[in-house]
Amino acid sequence: MAKTTYATRARTPAPVPASRWRAFTPVAFVLGFAAAFLISTATSGPDATEQRIAELRQEEVDRDIAQLGPLTDLAKGGRDRLAPVLAAMAEVIPAGSATPARQPTADQVKGWREVVSAEVERYAQAPSAGNGINVARTGLRTAVEQLAASVDGFEAALNSAEPQRNTLVALAGQQRTLGVRTWSVAAIQLDVININAGKGHVHVQLPAGPESGAAPADGG
Repeated sequence: MAKTTYATRARTPAPVPASRWRAFTPVAFVLGFAAAFLISTATSGPDATEQRIAELRQEEVDRDIAQLGPLTDLAKGGRDRLAPVLAAMAEVIPAGSATPARQPTADQVKGWREVVSAEVERYAQAPSAGNGINVARTGLRTAVEQLAASVDGFEAALNSAEPQRNTLVALAGQQRTLGVRTWSVAAIQLDVININAGKGHVHVQLPAGPESGAAPADGG
């Protein structure tokens, strides 16, 4: 009897459905992205981030140092320019007094306005800086703006009759005192910044007695 031989036919693997490839592709992408992120973090992660933070901080320090000198000079000049104005205002109404010693003259008020308005203009520009410089500059600017408002009060008193005139002069004196107090706080801030920058004490306080309530300069 003859032996029957069966030929073995090789089986061809069934093709992978396209839908499976579409499902696999996003997964592969996510895994690849995660691997790249881990490699990047391992080579340049925390150290690079901390280095960049340090660079940004140093840039801010350098910027503040560059602005500290001009701002200090501006405050010193402002103190010298405003001192005669404040002395004349004190003769009209002393700090802490509710009653004018005398009335200002029109020429006096005109002179005060010229000086104070020019000082306000000097603070019109506010270049970007760190918090310390910004606080000092804003305080000084606010102080001269308050002094300008005080001049407005004295000017209004010139065209008023009694008893309103005395009231306006008293209010102008109070506004003057608030300006001096505000300047004193900004002056302390500027002093601290100069000390921290290794430049030593810088005293730019406006002349004011204890009755004004102004913060005194630190010793040094």
